[in-house]
Amino acid sequence: MARICVITSDGRAYYALVSRLRNAGLSFLSMLPGDSAAECQLILTTRGEARLFEGATMALEELDDDPSVLRSQVLSRLAGGDGTLTIGIDPGLRIGMAAFYGETRLAARTFNSRDRLCSGVVRLIRKTETARSLVRIGNGNPTLANSIALRLTARLPKTVIEIVDESGTSLRNPQTRGMQKDQSAAARIAFRKGLVVRQRG
Repeated sequence: MARICVITSDGRAYYALVSRLRNAGLSFLSMLPGDSAAECQLILTTRGEARLFEGATMALEELDDDPSVLRSQVLSRLAGGDGTLTIGIDPGLRIGMAAFYGETRLAARTFNSRDRLCSGVVRLIRKTETARSLVRIGNGNPTLANSIALRLTARLPKTVIEIVDESGTSLRNPQTRGMQKDQSAAARIAFRKGLVVRQRG
């Protein structure tokens, strides 16, 4: 894992940064202002202190408090924004969603409404600086899949949205151990090529 360093003289900011990183499951190194940051690949600090450092920095003020969104923001910055954010969706009475930056899992969630699902997907994509974002939606419930695709297309005009043949995605897989059934199906949908609804504009 790339070295993430927390450096700030603001006690409250330090506590907030450390808490968010721990909630997101990201390892980090705490350093004092004035320490050499030569080995740091990303420095997390405050907006006012960011100008004191060379190299990649992120300010507390720009980090989301949702662990999966923060994880996506940090991984994207470490990659220089040169990566793909992929989201798989398994429509049904319970809507499964799984999100990945590259092959790293960001989130696996279940939603009970289209509105909450779409709001979560839009927030994740808009908050992440990335070269490409891709949403793949299973076709097991065509009406619901098309409804979700239309909603996301309207709110995310630069995101590639695909409808995917989800046959076989309900089968268990060791790589999705620990996920609920609809979440594991969404994870497999995320990496299955589908029919493009809207190309990146």
